[in-house]
Amino acid sequence: MPEPFPGTITSIVGSAKTRRHLGARVNVFIDGKFSFALSLDLALQHGLKKDDVIDDALLKVLLREDGDAKATSRALYFLGYRQRSENEVRQKLREKEFPDDVITRVLDKLRRNNLIGDAEFAESWVESRSRNRPRGAKMLQQELRQKGISTETIAAVMPGQEEELANAVAALQKILRSKERAWQGLDEKEKYQKAMQYLMRRGFNYSMCKMAWNRVEEESD
Repeated sequence: MPEPFPGTITSIVGSAKTRRHLGARVNVFIDGKFSFALSLDLALQHGLKKDDVIDDALLKVLLREDGDAKATSRALYFLGYRQRSENEVRQKLREKEFPDDVITRVLDKLRRNNLIGDAEFAESWVESRSRNRPRGAKMLQQELRQKGISTETIAAVMPGQEEELANAVAALQKILRSKERAWQGLDEKEKYQKAMQYLMRRGFNYSMCKMAWNRVEEESD
């Protein structure tokens, strides 16, 4: 791919092949030769047309804006599947080989438009886990750290003791239901040990596991 160069526009031709998430694009020909591609929206915004002169300064602006637009489109496409942390979006854009300065501008833009935010992401993550796949604070902290969430933000969204206990009870009830047949021949001590091991693997500390077991026992009496 030749380096973009300035000069006089001789034609602007719609691109026949384009990725869906990038939208319509055009190829700009300078002095009869292909110089660069650009989003149709940007070409219209700048009013580009045949015989316009593209100098070095304008070329730099066009390429920067187009790079930002492509990175933004890629980020929005990525966000379309589910909510993401800022670090997840950053890593995805790096995978696509966008420069760090472009990534920084795009993340700033997404933040300003409330399309990303680690506090909201972390809160949503904890709520989703509690609702669908209950686990303890230890595992939640580990998962959020892997998503690039700061220690302060993680601390702010961790469940309190009563919520942690409710999550442990929910997780315990779930495993007891799913293992009812498999554990049928076990005595109470063996069943207790297996349940404790399961809950601790899910990130609950031993005292919380024991409290959950006692709560379930009380409710079954």
